Amino acid sequence: MSVTAQWWGFSKEHGWVIMDRDIPCNLPGLRGELMFYRCRDSSIFFVKRELWMLPAYQYAPNYVRAQTGEAATEAAADLDALMARWPEFQLDIQRQHRAIVEREEAERREVEKRQKKESAELKKQRLALEKLNAAAAAAASAE
Repeated sequence: MSVTAQWWGFSKEHGWVIMDRDIPCNLPGLRGELMFYRCRDSSIFFVKRELWMLPAYQYAPNYVRAQTGEAATEAAADLDALMARWPEFQLDIQRQHRAIVEREEAERREVEKRQKKESAELKKQRLALEKLNAAAAAAASAE
């Protein structure tokens, strides 16, 4: 199976992983974290770009070639079986990514709403203080 928009790899910590290049944060040349999909439990995790390197992450074909004997046969079979499940994984990655984006957007809107409310409250307090100062100045000039 030929998959070009994904990076398939192996991590000692996470096992078989996929980085889907169709996810905006995974595009080459950007800064920030990369989003990976852990095949063993179908979960998403993030890694700083500078940590995406050997020995923590190894390109899947290179990992398979580095194995010997029965381990190589098993690794190749595991990778082939996982790659055959790509359509299923792709849907799950997209679903989880969408949920993350929606949650971040909701949090951003909530922060924006809170900031507007705080700004309105500060403006209200400033106007009240200006009125008080104007009343005090008027009272002082009337004396």
